[in-house]
Amino acid sequence: MKNKWTKRLSVFLAAVMAAGLCACGSSAPDSTKEGTASSPAAESVQAEGSDEGISEKSPYYGKGYDLAERKNVVLYVLGDAPADMDKVLEEANNKYLIPNLNTTLEIKFLNWSDYQTKYSLVLAGGEDVDLIYTASWCYYNEEAAKGAFKELDMDFVQKYLPYTYEQQPEVSWEQAKIGDKLYAVPKGNASFSNYDFIVARKDLIDKYGLTEPEDWETFKEFLTELAKVQGETGVIALNTNANRNQTLEPYLQAKGYDYFTEGFDYFYNAENKEELPAWHSVIYLYTSDLYLEYAKEMAELAKAGVWSKDAINDTNDATAYFENGTSGCIGWNFSAIDAGEKMEKVGLGTFAVYDVSPDIHMARSRYNGDMIAIATNSKQPERAALVLDYMKSDVDLNRTMLGGIRGEHWDLNEEGQREVLDAAENYSWNSWAWALNRADEPVMAGTDERRLAITESIDSRELFAEVAGFTFDSSSVATELSVVNSIVDEYEYSFSLGIYGDNTEAKFNEFKSKLEAAGLDKVTEAMKTQYEAFAAQ
Repeated sequence: MKNKWTKRLSVFLAAVMAAGLCACGSSAPDSTKEGTASSPAAESVQAEGSDEGISEKSPYYGKGYDLAERKNVVLYVLGDAPADMDKVLEEANNKYLIPNLNTTLEIKFLNWSDYQTKYSLVLAGGEDVDLIYTASWCYYNEEAAKGAFKELDMDFVQKYLPYTYEQQPEVSWEQAKIGDKLYAVPKGNASFSNYDFIVARKDLIDKYGLTEPEDWETFKEFLTELAKVQGETGVIALNTNANRNQTLEPYLQAKGYDYFTEGFDYFYNAENKEELPAWHSVIYLYTSDLYLEYAKEMAELAKAGVWSKDAINDTNDATAYFENGTSGCIGWNFSAIDAGEKMEKVGLGTFAVYDVSPDIHMARSRYNGDMIAIATNSKQPERAALVLDYMKSDVDLNRTMLGGIRGEHWDLNEEGQREVLDAAENYSWNSWAWALNRADEPVMAGTDERRLAITESIDSRELFAEVAGFTFDSSSVATELSVVNSIVDEYEYSFSLGIYGDNTEAKFNEFKSKLEAAGLDKVTEAMKTQYEAFAAQ
């Protein structure tokens, strides 16, 4: 249940954004509420330290920080480095970070094909790492339990992330906690990044009279029909692989299931209700009848040739297959529309957007879906925190990190909407900086009507689930959970790609037995105990 991201917009944000356009790199960071450079949080830093080495116009000048020594902060993120990453980083360093914090930033990328093996090694080894992307789905609980992330008390946050503290929604801090402890700084804007839909080749649907995927059953029909004409089209119906599961999220949504608490494989059927669910309605996904049925359906699709027989060994970015016209559809969030737009731009076909769960109400992803932690091994946690604070809170620096150099990669029109410039192909908007998201991200000018339509549809069905306030502290079952997760990693993609064929149910029973033997019941009992205490408050 990994790789869940997209970080999207809300139409009213243009007006909010326009109010902050006057902010600049050498001025106090923008704030969404009272309190900027002269806020109590910012002033609370003791009047010790040295401002030698930074501009008097720096938002951190005169706040008591010792910034006399030039330092380099290393940030690890996920994905592939954009072609213009070095150019953008040079802009960020020379225009913002060096004059205002006497610091340079170095960014290193863990690509999608091997981040799962390298992530823990970076934190446990001798690598220089100060900041690292983390999330409920990206080892937050596991690495925090190992002591790999610095615990952040609110005194530290107010002192070294003063503007972030003022601007960040209060609920975001609570959602980022494990129990009552905070180990990472969450994003500043929650979106529907966990809501998946289908982006499909409309030109092929029209040419071959294929069923349009308007719900889960017709989605399967579309896939099998497209697979039958692969010999003519040269297009694989769903060019998926072991790098991204494109079917499980749409399946769960269509059945009405949502995350019970992010970062763990427990789900519940909200039945379009906001009230706290009863515990008996919560399931552990991988031992449930729901998952067995899913696995059987995937085996049938595999038998029909919906994806490559060698998909399990393919670790390429699955979105590239839709972009280059070799996949008939892609199941993901708004990044799927990005892929469709790129495919259309080069004339390989046309696309349409389909929602296989059009009547289901879903909650926005939680703030712990994208975060940045300070590594325990960092030799300069205070400086790292200040760099993170500046990237999140200053509008101009933030947009440089998200979108590149203004006037080269992007610009704003008279309405305050974001326009894509030619160089954007070398630095696409928000391709890696999801944890830096702000609520005033500018709306893109000329937004595709298909994107607007699905956005409006999802927004109209937003569910304000009370369970969003619950977070699970897994420290008491860290050993059991680690073994459970390793077993899931062993089997998950084989089930999602239908590898076991007619032997699927037997393999599911084997999988279930291993999970139970690994201590799944103990994990579930700990979850139940904490949830019931939360519900009783």
